[in-house]
Amino acid sequence: MNTKKKTVIAVMGTVILGLTLSAPGLAADRFTDADITFWVKAALRQDERVDASRISIATSEGIVTLSGDVDNITAREYAEREAKKINGVLGVINQITVGAGWRSDADIELVVRRRILNSAVINSEGIRVKSVDGNVTLTGDVDSWSEWEEAGLLAGGVRGVNEVANKLMVLPTAGRSDQEIKNDAVAALARDVYTNNLPITVTVTDGVITLTGSVGNAFEKDRAEDTVRWISDVRRVNNSLDVNWIERRGVRATEEVPSDVELQRSVRTELGEDWRLSGSDIAVSVSQGLVVLDGSVPNNAEKRLAEKDARDVVGVGWVTNNLYSQVDEREDPLIEIDVRFDLTTDSTVGAFDITPRVVNGIVTLAGNVHTWHQKYHAGELAADVRGVRQVINNIVVARTNWESDAELTKEITKRLTWNWTTWFVNDDIGVTVKNGVATLTGDVNKWAQRKEAGDVAIETPGVWKVDNRLTVKGFDYPWDEWYTKPS
Repeated sequence: MNTKKKTVIAVMGTVILGLTLSAPGLAADRFTDADITFWVKAALRQDERVDASRISIATSEGIVTLSGDVDNITAREYAEREAKKINGVLGVINQITVGAGWRSDADIELVVRRRILNSAVINSEGIRVKSVDGNVTLTGDVDSWSEWEEAGLLAGGVRGVNEVANKLMVLPTAGRSDQEIKNDAVAALARDVYTNNLPITVTVTDGVITLTGSVGNAFEKDRAEDTVRWISDVRRVNNSLDVNWIERRGVRATEEVPSDVELQRSVRTELGEDWRLSGSDIAVSVSQGLVVLDGSVPNNAEKRLAEKDARDVVGVGWVTNNLYSQVDEREDPLIEIDVRFDLTTDSTVGAFDITPRVVNGIVTLAGNVHTWHQKYHAGELAADVRGVRQVINNIVVARTNWESDAELTKEITKRLTWNWTTWFVNDDIGVTVKNGVATLTGDVNKWAQRKEAGDVAIETPGVWKVDNRLTVKGFDYPWDEWYTKPS
């Protein structure tokens, strides 16, 4: 991604700050199309995962159309997701094309197949890969939705791939009744920090979930579908939710306060219902909103996924992840070869000189990248290779321009104003940055607001860590005992 010029950021910051104070959209019930276009442009400019200079934005009656081109599929997906989070956006039409650069179809097929073989997540054999002009199609059978998802992500991350059609079939299980699936879907929506209390109706016919009702923005619509997709025996999700701006008025301002016993039950259920997890060996303990995960999982990807599932449950303050990844024993030189292959063929970090070293299954990464996203992405790539026990990520983020702590503080504050989830409480959130560490303080109404504020801060270029001390009304936790104050 091209490095943003500091002068441009300064000019944009001045314009945005003025609009924050005076824009009629912030005072009225709804933004105008011009307001929405401005905020989407500003948000994409400040997202280090997207080169916004190559993306055009147009808005009509709250529907945003994105056009232009990016270097990889991941950047296109991030652009769409962040646009959907902007206040006033009712939907996004993504016409961004992927200009991944030419690579022979035979080479692409070879790389995708090898990355699938390298993966610790995918055990199924017989996945077929076909590439035509950089458009990859995956066919065959897999044993789980976890493998289905991982194969699609791996193919989309290969340099030279323009599009992925994931036509893999998940082998059916014994099956459950539609009523059981419906009960689980309703409960999952109630547990999720972003969909809790939304007026969503769930119906199930022959394993196909249909969602009806209304939500406040396009992001919540996608979130609801993602929340129920991974429930056992769900064949497909029909998302018929309407996006209505006024729906925000119907959402309860405060969250229910679950007891430790109720929260423990909710986290266990969330882990148990996610098809991508082998959750039988995960132990969950809870104390005043602190969730501790102990036990073992088959690979590092499931370790990350278990933590994410737990964090997204209403009532969870944060998660301590003590899970141990059980990995296949492999020789260090073979692991190193596979890690190096995955790094060099990846669309996000393949252009950087990243050196892996492996000792007793522990991978140490060294090198330079431009963004924190690239650093973390490289770490995840290495962690998901078969035989990797642990990753020590010593990659240095070598940005050309570094914003001052004062500039970062202003930027995070402005981004909280853009965001649909946090704009209602942005005046209640205090932001300070010291040495690139952002600290959030204050009292918000909903767990979704607390979680999203943390995401907004960590995705701000120049911020490398977030100390999220936000409290949720109705919860009285000893936050200071659990957080280490940044030095």
